Amino acid sequence: MSMNRGRKHFSLGLAFFLTLQAIAAVAGPVTAAPRTTLPETSPTLSEVVIAAGKSSPVTVSSAYTDLMIADPKVADVAPVDKTSVSIIGKSMGSTVLTIYGQNKRLLATVNITVSADLDSLKARLHQILPAENAVAVSAANQSIVLSGTTSSPAALQQVLSLADTFDPGKVVNLLSVQGTQQVMLSVRFVEMERTAAKNMGLNVNQSPTTGSGPQVSVQTGDALVNAAAQAVSSTFGAASLMLKAGGGDLTFLFDALEQNGLTKTLAEPTLVAMSGDTANFLAGGEIPIPVPQSGAQGVGTVPVVTIQYKQFGISLGFTPTILRDGLMNMDINPEVSAIDPSTSVIISGISVPGFTVRRAHTTVELRDGESFTIAGLLSDNYQNSIRQLPFVGDLPVLGALFRSTSFQKNQTELVMVVTPHIVSPRDAKVATPADQFVPPSDFELFLKGAQTGTAADLSPEDRALMSIDPSKGGVDGPYGHVLY
Repeated sequence: MSMNRGRKHFSLGLAFFLTLQAIAAVAGPVTAAPRTTLPETSPTLSEVVIAAGKSSPVTVSSAYTDLMIADPKVADVAPVDKTSVSIIGKSMGSTVLTIYGQNKRLLATVNITVSADLDSLKARLHQILPAENAVAVSAANQSIVLSGTTSSPAALQQVLSLADTFDPGKVVNLLSVQGTQQVMLSVRFVEMERTAAKNMGLNVNQSPTTGSGPQVSVQTGDALVNAAAQAVSSTFGAASLMLKAGGGDLTFLFDALEQNGLTKTLAEPTLVAMSGDTANFLAGGEIPIPVPQSGAQGVGTVPVVTIQYKQFGISLGFTPTILRDGLMNMDINPEVSAIDPSTSVIISGISVPGFTVRRAHTTVELRDGESFTIAGLLSDNYQNSIRQLPFVGDLPVLGALFRSTSFQKNQTELVMVVTPHIVSPRDAKVATPADQFVPPSDFELFLKGAQTGTAADLSPEDRALMSIDPSKGGVDGPYGHVLY
């Protein structure tokens, strides 16, 4: 009896406790003590980049009930288990996968980009170009984006070529090249020409005597004239002897000439260009050349003549490409040309000038500061000639009276040397030829006849640039400039 009564009181107490708990849950806490609650899981936003024909798994925090793909032509989805799905790339493009849970609650949104096989591209870059570890590969819409830095322009071109094989025509280049990419090329043209010539001849002129009977006249040489008092214009050094007998005279003219010449040609053009770009330099001029037009008739039979300009002087064109380890590949086009009147021709009364040209075109590979002789010429020409009267000129001793002998020898040596330098601009003053010239004052010019003035007004910076006595200038001053 007492046991049943105890069970009854226990049941009433339990019911009372549960009733209080229900009231507290509805009405809220009656004290200021904090209450711990479990927040609901918020939807996640992620991005997946896959290649066409490959898959990528995606996992959500809770079980899903629905999957929706925006564009099934770009990607497809396959369930794996209650919380995992597999995204399969089908074609290039972008789409969105939406994952829902119970009661249509949004669990996750996945942005899907189907692009080229970026993982294979990264593996090939690491395999083929292991030193280019600063290159980043990413996808944007349907293109491959390359960013970061490369060690040289040559490595940049290799990276672009490799990426183009994975997505032809859709590679976005955001790469930059480390270090200085400016190349200064110095070219030296040095030519020495030596000439030697000798002419020696003995000319005879015999005028016939007056009187009856047969008359005999002998004359040799191209430079003789009949009157001994007249000057002979085509001889340099001459000696003459005249003998008179009766009404006639006999003239001997001995002419000789020896020539020796030495010519030095030196040109040093310098040009700066960016790696991969082409730079051109010309110091000279342009000469107008008349060109008759075929098929175009002017007044009467005179053809229509147009003017074309021909460049001459010192020119240089080159395209540098910086390779690895400071090696530079250069396509070089140096040229030195000048007007040569001796090779000019006259066509239809129009004089067309000729040119002497020293030109080269080659491709070499050099490092910074190295020099290379890209062209050289050794020319040795020898020529002699003997002019004489037949049979008589072959006689011993006496044959010299009827013979003229000459010879000419030309020796030419030409060298072209190139030297590249990797340069960068500096905040420094550069010395020029004008820095060492001081114009004369009126007193120095008109009274002293000075071509340059004194250096009293020069600044300390200008004095520091001068390597010789600043008081010297004009034709006696220094020549050249300084490149920093």
